[in-house]
Amino acid sequence: MKKSYRIVGTSLLALGLVGCFEVPEQGYFVTATGVVDGVECARPPLVALANRALPQEFSLTVWNLFKGQRKDWLEGMDRFVKERDLVLLQETRTSPELLQWLRQDNYEWQQLQAFTQGSSSFGVMTASKTPQAFVCGVRSPEPFIRIPKSGLVSLYPLQGDPDGVMVINLHAVNFELGMAGFREQLRELTALVHQHQGPVILAGDFNTWSDKRQRWVDDLVSDLSLSEAIPVPDLRRTAFGRPLDHLYYRNLDLVEVSAPQTTASDHNPILARFRAQKLTP
Repeated sequence: MKKSYRIVGTSLLALGLVGCFEVPEQGYFVTATGVVDGVECARPPLVALANRALPQEFSLTVWNLFKGQRKDWLEGMDRFVKERDLVLLQETRTSPELLQWLRQDNYEWQQLQAFTQGSSSFGVMTASKTPQAFVCGVRSPEPFIRIPKSGLVSLYPLQGDPDGVMVINLHAVNFELGMAGFREQLRELTALVHQHQGPVILAGDFNTWSDKRQRWVDDLVSDLSLSEAIPVPDLRRTAFGRPLDHLYYRNLDLVEVSAPQTTASDHNPILARFRAQKLTP
């Protein structure tokens, strides 16, 4: 069952969501093989063996795609996403152009369906050339406008590390006066990190537009023993002088990180390369 909404308002005009859209009663995964039931992170599936692993040194893109509304967004995909080993996208819309692009580049993907509009699904999407060992998702409604934000937690095998890398792709709750929904969403998405002994990547659009939000995230990532990969020069999208997009990691060696400027979205992507750490026998 889906809840239908008719929205007209200045806040949603900025989001490009004026018109009819539907919020499914449960979260669904849009995948390379079709739409399947989502799995909640409170009850993650048993880990299954994947037939391929991420290479010991792997490339990563983190990017809010602005629903593909800019005319040169496909050129941006070719420039910043093509041939990357691991891709964390926020604000994706499952347009025929995006799905064709992913198939042509031989990606496997999972999008957690936050809401639908017509034949398109919207939400965060994680894509890779490597099958995930498991994936689960969290949908978190915006307190004011009730449109969910979504997040994905995926586990990928990694050459040189028996635990694999846990990858959390986040689009954070934004429209609220306090931080209750924001905190709950991040706690729910990072709960499995406490159980994972291996490498972790936590990245996406955090909507850290205030000092209070950023301080809370700083405390969270410190508790999780995560470090931040900060591009130099730092050209990440900002609001009130604060970067909105972040890339945190642990138990990996950071090889390089950048944030190139582009007109293909209202956010600049974060591009990084990591290497698995040598484990002491």
